[in-house]
Amino acid sequence: MLNKVFLLFFQTQSLLKSKLGGGMKYLFLSVILLLSATLSAQNEEDYDEITVYLAVQKVGTIEISAVIMNEQAYLPVTELFDFLKIKNQISSNLDSITGFFISPKAQFLIDYNANMITLQDVTTNLPAGAFVRTETNLYLHTRYFGQVFGLNCFFNFRSLGVILDTKLELPIIREMHQEEMRKNINKLKGEVNADTVLPRSYPWFHFGNADWSIITSQLINGRNDTRLNLGLGGVIAGGEANVSLLYNNHQPFKEKQQQYLWRYANNDHRMVRQVLAGKIPSQATSSIYAPVVGVQITNTPTTFRRSFGTYSLSDKTEPGWTVELYVNNVLVDYTKADASGFFTFEVPLVYGNSAVLLKFFGPWGEERIKEQNISIPFSFLPPGEFQYTAGAGIVEDSLSSRYSKVSMNYGLTRRMTIGAGTEYLSSVKSGTVMPYLNTSLRLASSLLLNGEYIYGVRTKGLLTYRLPSNLQFELYLAKYDRNQKAINYNYLQERKAIVSIPFRARSISAFTRLTLSQIILPESDYTTAEFMLSGAIMGVSTNITTYAMFIDPAHPYAYSNLSLSFRLPASFVLIPQVQYEYNNNKLISLKFGLEKHVFRHGFVNVSYEKNYRSKLQNLEFGFKYDLAFAQTAFTARRVNSNVMLTQSARGTIMMDRKTDYLHAGNRSSMGKGAITIIPFLDLNCNEKQDTGEPRVIGLNLHTNGGRMEFNKKDSTIIIFDLEPYSSQIIEFDKNSFDNIAWQLRKPIVKVSVDPNQFRRLEVPISVYGEASGMIYLNGPRSQKGQSRIIINFLNENGNIIGRTLSESDGYFSFLGLPPGKYIAKVDSVQMSKVKMNSSPGMIPFEIMSDQDGDIVDDLEFILESTAQETKVVINSVKEEDPKPLQADTENTTRPAQKSEPAANTKTEKGVSETSLKVEEKKFSDTNNFTLKTGDIVIQMGAFKSSESAEKMKGRLVEALNKEVVIRNEAGFYRVYVVGFSSRQEANNFLPVVKNRGFKDFYIIKIK
Repeated sequence: MLNKVFLLFFQTQSLLKSKLGGGMKYLFLSVILLLSATLSAQNEEDYDEITVYLAVQKVGTIEISAVIMNEQAYLPVTELFDFLKIKNQISSNLDSITGFFISPKAQFLIDYNANMITLQDVTTNLPAGAFVRTETNLYLHTRYFGQVFGLNCFFNFRSLGVILDTKLELPIIREMHQEEMRKNINKLKGEVNADTVLPRSYPWFHFGNADWSIITSQLINGRNDTRLNLGLGGVIAGGEANVSLLYNNHQPFKEKQQQYLWRYANNDHRMVRQVLAGKIPSQATSSIYAPVVGVQITNTPTTFRRSFGTYSLSDKTEPGWTVELYVNNVLVDYTKADASGFFTFEVPLVYGNSAVLLKFFGPWGEERIKEQNISIPFSFLPPGEFQYTAGAGIVEDSLSSRYSKVSMNYGLTRRMTIGAGTEYLSSVKSGTVMPYLNTSLRLASSLLLNGEYIYGVRTKGLLTYRLPSNLQFELYLAKYDRNQKAINYNYLQERKAIVSIPFRARSISAFTRLTLSQIILPESDYTTAEFMLSGAIMGVSTNITTYAMFIDPAHPYAYSNLSLSFRLPASFVLIPQVQYEYNNNKLISLKFGLEKHVFRHGFVNVSYEKNYRSKLQNLEFGFKYDLAFAQTAFTARRVNSNVMLTQSARGTIMMDRKTDYLHAGNRSSMGKGAITIIPFLDLNCNEKQDTGEPRVIGLNLHTNGGRMEFNKKDSTIIIFDLEPYSSQIIEFDKNSFDNIAWQLRKPIVKVSVDPNQFRRLEVPISVYGEASGMIYLNGPRSQKGQSRIIINFLNENGNIIGRTLSESDGYFSFLGLPPGKYIAKVDSVQMSKVKMNSSPGMIPFEIMSDQDGDIVDDLEFILESTAQETKVVINSVKEEDPKPLQADTENTTRPAQKSEPAANTKTEKGVSETSLKVEEKKFSDTNNFTLKTGDIVIQMGAFKSSESAEKMKGRLVEALNKEVVIRNEAGFYRVYVVGFSSRQEANNFLPVVKNRGFKDFYIIKIK
């Protein structure tokens, strides 16, 4: 107030200086100072209601309304608690707030009239000036948020910012942790909730891919060789069909050398997921050296299993400590140890090696770490899961042997998987039928045992153990039946022991492995040993491997192979290799290679090798270059006096009939899939590309595999080299475009990849319109902008499709309106609560179709109080979750606030009051819902008084945004939430009702 008075004084002083004398000037100054003192005394509680930034540790920063008085900050209790997810309820006249703080046992009462706060039976009396109550909110001084609730708020007057710091685990932080952990667990399992799912397609016939390769070699003064390969991939009868044809100029074209396979796959079927016909994979134990032509069926999915299940992990630590669980460096859960220090987790497991890390945090900043490794081989099945594979066919050998095999596996427990089956081969003389049993057993978290017994053939077992230091032991033993003829060698036993460990030092990062193998033959034993050290030693890539062979009764034979890789200037790489024999203490061979990348896509190498044992000298020059449509290579090799030249090229051709797209690439594509992404402007927001809707360039995305290619000519994005039958997760960036009217409604898409096909994915970029305006409150002397007023936006059918709140200066804006006719209307339920009327009652407007998004910015409402009091009290209303059409309005330009009463712009344009009433009646009639026999509804209450029923209806409409009907039955006014097509749909809606704070309700069927 003083600032305003002094401003008036200085303005008046300039005027008096030119019009009056000096004596009159000093007399006027005295009057002004006296007036300012009087005005100051009459406005002891003068304050400013503005917006400040609130920064909450571990959460982020938001804008929040605040009252600033004497450079002290007051924050709105309800608005702050709503943001922190603290349960609260404010009274209708804004003089008390009730709820519970974090725990339901910690009930609180904030009493404005009594100037006190009660929290869990502890009452804190506050001094005068601790509260500020305005027309819309109840504000509390920042000091008492920390003193009473432990929410320490630090206000900076210069930056108009508040920092909230607390050691408590607030509900919003707990929700963020839980949401993060759910996402992390889903990522571990390979599961992502997508907005759109594009399922597999099964065309009757489709030709998609063709791989080709050619290799020719010429031996100077010798013969020439030429090999051609053509691979064809397509779809026949809904199944994947792949054919590989091989031609050699020195061999006749034979069917036995060709490959062909048809596979029908559907992972959604439990009993039969795959059917294969053609040259099938035999997976035989018997020695089969020729293709098997036949049929195979299985319920094994085509994709790799990722999630195995969970297991209980329990331990002890200090009482009250917080324990976080990480799996493969991803936070998946956390808990607090009980009074004895005990805690437990359900650890999600994935196949392979899972690194489980526990982090312990004490109340005074202490931190401890404990880790372990859990290995789950792919041979394990989740408990209760059954898988089988059955196949039969003819072996293309000289005897045309008949072959069949059936295998079954069952997850007995989380630690044990059992299996059984039988194999048949008509050409085995020791026994054509070979039944077998197998098992996989997890003896401890890192101790695994795999065993198999084949009757009359072989018994084998594999034991693996991994220490927390990643030191791993493997023991393998196989014992063969002396008379077996199924496996084409005469082993009696195979033994193998492997010890491996990663090794790290200051300048060394390496992996070491020691392998001992022994083969027991009827007449002799054959033993080998191998020690390998591979890694980076002082920045040089190094591999040294030592081999030793022991064959009784000969002497042992041992040698080492050392390979190094040096990076030289100008991007050259030097690779020297040497083999050294310990028996005779001499070199076996010496080799030097020089490599370099050239011309961006080229690679050249030169090498020289001399073998002292075989007396060979080899000089080689090679050049490779990757064209856009093929990989080419040329090699010239001289071995002693013989010279050989070799040329090769290979590539692929992919076809998409729907888009007439022909792609020639340099990588194999047969059996793989691709996705064509077509982003376009969805001007009418119907999620379909209609005539006249242009394509868009600039859409950014993230995907979990494949190779992307952006085509700027037609704005398409193609993802190549996708594994068939897998699910591709594509996440589109919502902030790809500068125009905020361009919005992605469904940013996460899950696409099932089909083999040998392009999947067409149209991505609609919805173009939304914006509606904005002002809310003014008529006061005794002037108008001012009114905050926290709910404005509803209704479509032509009378349904609320969006809502927004006015800001502190009365400005409101809503971005998210498709082209069409709408009505903006101040929320009638809120108006009845705060005893106000809005003029006009509603404003019809239209959003036009425009590539940049249409803007309607002349919506104005004037509020007038219907109460007797001069001061108007407005409930602080929690803003509901916006509809999907709600969008970001952060960058919206706001008009200047008006100080004079504004005329109704719509009326000035020719919309009469009569037409407004007609529009209002139209929407009112549309909202009438007629109940009929058989309708499914949710009954929310039954009242003797119609006024009570109307109040309940208002609360329900505001909170649920659903149609609500009042029906007089047997003297009771029953309140129903309607609009459900089935009992299941109503049941699915009950969590929403609970989350909005309603408790007494049940589903009924209208009779």
